[in-house]
Amino acid sequence: MDLKELTLRIGYFRTRKNLSARELSLRLGKSPTYINQIECGNFNISVPVLLDIIEVLDITCAEFFADNYAEYRQDKEIIEILNKLPAERKKSFIDLMKNTK
Repeated sequence: MDLKELTLRIGYFRTRKNLSARELSLRLGKSPTYINQIECGNFNISVPVLLDIIEVLDITCAEFFADNYAEYRQDKEIIEILNKLPAERKKSFIDLMKNTK
């Protein structure tokens, strides 16, 4: 993942959490413009700071780095439901999904 993608994801999750860049910066104990500088690509981010951002945004590393991060929670919920199904119901579900393409 390049720096541009990283900053886009920070902005996406920050917006989804309804936080301004200033508010996220302050929650991290940084200057009010810190996140804005990161999102504009003016400042490189360290791994510890990225982990702090992920924590403040109340997401997991798996969600942040997921290929389809915008739908991660829905995908995870579907997998959890499928894991609880007995084998014969899983087969029925697979057949149903194949027929809806």
